[in-house]
Amino acid sequence: MTLNQIKINKQSHLEQPWRVHSLLEDFDIEDVWRVPVKLKQEHSLDLFLNQFMESNEQVTQKGLAGFLFRLRLFLGKIFNWDEKQQIDHLLPGSIRERYAKAENQKFKDLPDPGTGDFIPVYQLEDEYLSEIENKTVHAALHIGRVQIAGGYGIHMAVYVKPKGLFGKAYMKLIQPFRHWIVYPALMKSAKKSWERYYGKVLLVDS
Repeated sequence: MTLNQIKINKQSHLEQPWRVHSLLEDFDIEDVWRVPVKLKQEHSLDLFLNQFMESNEQVTQKGLAGFLFRLRLFLGKIFNWDEKQQIDHLLPGSIRERYAKAENQKFKDLPDPGTGDFIPVYQLEDEYLSEIENKTVHAALHIGRVQIAGGYGIHMAVYVKPKGLFGKAYMKLIQPFRHWIVYPALMKSAKKSWERYYGKVLLVDS
């Protein structure tokens, strides 16, 4: 699986009628990736997300990509980059708070924040958004289901807002690792997981 097979032009993401566009106008789109799966008409985004989260968990635990995740976690502890907060209300400045205000919703109306690093913001029929914030960057992960011939494809977009010069330098530093190690490993794992449960996987053009 080559980088050209999974990394796609940002315009492909912007052309889709998704809620995220107006919500994150002040964030930069760092990357857009095509997940190498093809969903049938009866496959919901929720079904795909369950498999994708499982794949992500596997990637963080093994191989070179897993080592990089563990190294980042170690450095975060050493330099106090990551602050865990109890998510029992809408945190000021969070994307969850921004979305809730825009949609006239309250904390209880949003998805369960869970205990992971990425906090869900919303899940709609064809898109899902989660966010992560630390001392280096405020970022969001968007998963979108796009209609293609005979079914659906999946796009994954990464939004970022680096914090200061250090945040910008940090994003530049980790870019090669994300492009050449982490995301290819994640896509490979997602492909294998989907194929195991739902049959042969086809790369899709969209």
